[in-house]
Amino acid sequence: MSVLIIGAAGAVGKRLVRALSARGELIVAADRMPRLPEQLSSMVAASETNVDVRDSEALRCVFDRHPEVHTVWNLAAPLSVETAMDPAVARQVTVGGMRNVLGAMGQTGVRKILFTDSIGSFGAQAPRQQCSARWLTENPNQDPGSDYGQQKRDCRNLLREFAFRGGDPRWAVLPGVLHSEAAWGKGTTEYALEALKAASRREPYVCPVDLDVPVPMVFADDLMRGLLALQDASEEQLHQPERGYAIPGLSFTARELFDEIRRHVPDFKFTVDLCPNMNKFVKLWPDTLSTTEPHADLGYTPRVGLREIVETVLAAHAERDRLPHWDLGMAKEQVLPSSASAQSA
Repeated sequence: MSVLIIGAAGAVGKRLVRALSARGELIVAADRMPRLPEQLSSMVAASETNVDVRDSEALRCVFDRHPEVHTVWNLAAPLSVETAMDPAVARQVTVGGMRNVLGAMGQTGVRKILFTDSIGSFGAQAPRQQCSARWLTENPNQDPGSDYGQQKRDCRNLLREFAFRGGDPRWAVLPGVLHSEAAWGKGTTEYALEALKAASRREPYVCPVDLDVPVPMVFADDLMRGLLALQDASEEQLHQPERGYAIPGLSFTARELFDEIRRHVPDFKFTVDLCPNMNKFVKLWPDTLSTTEPHADLGYTPRVGLREIVETVLAAHAERDRLPHWDLGMAKEQVLPSSASAQSA
């Protein structure tokens, strides 16, 4: 039996490949790329390239070639800023792609699918503190305030219909994903990764979001633990409506991030030039995500805090850029005045 990851070369997909491979799972990796990166190819049992989720026949052929697949991860979706730039194409990929994936699963008898939802599903009406995935199911008509959030909601509706037909859909609400790799996409929360990269190169940074708005984030290591726990749970363990769970990490403001960066890079400089879309999104989203439900049903609690994230990411950039590692013990702490405090797991 194997796990099919659609969008295997993406930000979350490649980490899932590594995490599942490390514990001996057989993986079928599907992606729209003409070839998978060599490092990923070496970890999978089979690869399916040039796969466009908008092509229902191509998807059906993938399932026909791999009757051993018992679990599907559908990760094919543009990020928030990418969706805002071209919502029509994003809808074809995100919603049309989900419809095609579920259709192929229904035709081939595969029941279990996991989907990565987003904090972009929450709008201005959502609770600011300890927001849970349950709130989305209890408020299906709330306005998420963006095409991105509306498309995620449409996917949840498709998953609900799939469950009525006997499927086993599960979805995870992801905050901003932080990691120590060299590249990332065009999402809103990626501002934090851009700031860390600029700091590592001693370059000034232009911040596109309000300095004092807290935003939920999660480090990639914590995220993988949460997602694998959701995949592994028995159906009887999952007590939340529609089997949806937030995967919390920590929350911090841009100002708090810059404070922490300056512990290691004392001359880090920044200015503020608000991006209308990005700043709109961070103000729509909850300040913190609930830890109660994933802990109770999945045994998941986040472990990685802001200090460890900043140290890890700066060190990774230093290694890639062949610069001396930051002397973390000697760095002089310089703290900006702040009107908000971060929630650290």
